[in-house]
Amino acid sequence: MALPPGHLLHDVNVAYELSFVWPRHRRKIILKVNMKTIKSLPHANPISCRLVSWCMEIIQLPTKVAAQWRWARGLTHGAVTLLSIVGAAAGEATGWERAEFVEPPAFFIRHDGARQFVGPGMFRLGSGEILLAAPWGRPPANFEEIAQRFPVPPLFRSRDGGRTWREEGALKMKWNLTGMISDGGISFLKLADGRLAILAHRHLPNNKGGALPVIAFSEDDGVTWSPARIVGEGARDDANYVMNDRLIQLRSGRLLVPVAHEAPSSRDEGDVDESLCFYSDDGGASWRRSQAVPLPAGPRGMPEPCVVERRDGSVLMVARSGTGFLLESESRDGGATWSAPRNTTLVSPCSSLTLHRLPDGRLIVFYNHAAPSKPGWFFPRAPLVYAVSADDGATWGAPVIVDDEGLKPGENGATTTADRDLIYPAVCFLDEGMLVVWSSHFSSGDFRKKTAAERLLGGGKRAILKYPAR
Repeated sequence: MALPPGHLLHDVNVAYELSFVWPRHRRKIILKVNMKTIKSLPHANPISCRLVSWCMEIIQLPTKVAAQWRWARGLTHGAVTLLSIVGAAAGEATGWERAEFVEPPAFFIRHDGARQFVGPGMFRLGSGEILLAAPWGRPPANFEEIAQRFPVPPLFRSRDGGRTWREEGALKMKWNLTGMISDGGISFLKLADGRLAILAHRHLPNNKGGALPVIAFSEDDGVTWSPARIVGEGARDDANYVMNDRLIQLRSGRLLVPVAHEAPSSRDEGDVDESLCFYSDDGGASWRRSQAVPLPAGPRGMPEPCVVERRDGSVLMVARSGTGFLLESESRDGGATWSAPRNTTLVSPCSSLTLHRLPDGRLIVFYNHAAPSKPGWFFPRAPLVYAVSADDGATWGAPVIVDDEGLKPGENGATTTADRDLIYPAVCFLDEGMLVVWSSHFSSGDFRKKTAAERLLGGGKRAILKYPAR
């Protein structure tokens, strides 16, 4: 299918449109569209059916900042699936712009036989030192034994802007709770009253990998912590999941903790989740549970949300999904109620992300920009990219590659494969750039049990990125 520059594919009856921007270089975009879904729509017409016949169309597009996908808000979930975006040049997995680095990606800690580095959180102290903590990955050893020995994770400290790190032993936090800090993630946040807060995922055995999260506070910049307390105490202690880099405080002073909660229809861990928030108006002394975001159609629901306050005071939520895109919802009452979710333009499997406001006021999201290898799937989880929004999330720029370790061209250049998961990024904004920390893991593209050797592949990585140009 040959398209002239600026050509617009538009079918008003199925309420979608694809528009392309054309710089100098060229690359391939391969589309596969679900005809059955389109035909089931009440207004499907011959044009849409021809467009979505189960064939692949190869369209020559530019290398840099090539395509922006604008989906009308009424699009039925799953109607169109972008299968892959691959580079035309041999050995090049994508043609997107690459981040500029102050310090390029490098490992600073490796996985070991008992611990997997995952879900980090960071905070820069007034002294310039940076604190980091990360929960244990799913322990291969006996859960109760690990929980008894290591209920809380170690603390790391950097004195050179995140280039190197020193482990300082377990967090000095009294733990009188069941379970342990494992999986999920950790968040640090300096509160308006001067305290430093830490939020963490809590893992109970035989509870589908989740539980109500925990929070603690420090008045000495993380040297010591108050005893860990459960967020949402009194609520059912079932499968809740909180990821890293999540805790925020609104201008009103309200604390928001976005969590994924096992949906009633969920069969296994991560099968179908709903998004909601716990919120506190008294500095974390007590918590209330928001209404859940209406569950979207399709697989996976809306897991692992993150939130940011917009300039107009509304709250934007972005989460992973099984639709092939990140989902968004918004709240006009400080996170108590939420709008029905809808697809963003950010292509992604059901994989991790983090959302922040840059020092210059724009929004930035880090995520895995890759189409799922099959509908509703969790992989591939590479490359790790970021995208920027100058209009509070109404639109997003093209992906910029942070890390593409393990990303390889697929057979005949038609798809991409990845033997690494580049997941759960955390961000700390420094004077010289953005310090980003994430984890790298061996990936088979599914959830089969890893061998002992495969578990040792990868670890914690860090990079310092230059701030995105305006």
